[in-house]
Amino acid sequence: MAEHRIFEFIVSDVTDIAPKNARGFDDRDIQRNMGEKAAYKLELVTSDTRASDITETLSIVLIGYGADSKILVTNVREVVTH
Repeated sequence: MAEHRIFEFIVSDVTDIAPKNARGFDDRDIQRNMGEKAAYKLELVTSDTRASDITETLSIVLIGYGADSKILVTNVREVVTH
């Protein structure tokens, strides 16, 4: 049976590589400079609890920031499993 796992994490651009004027939207649809740090929540539905698979899933989801930007994901923590 699949579990719903909710994670919080911090996303920030690696500013020396990312475009200076890049903009994005956080989980509340608030536009912000991509150079700023922003907190996000991600819900995963999975039956696999291996940390490497969860990390890989986070990376795949975050590819949406664009191939020209490098991002840093920190402070990943699970907030609930149900």
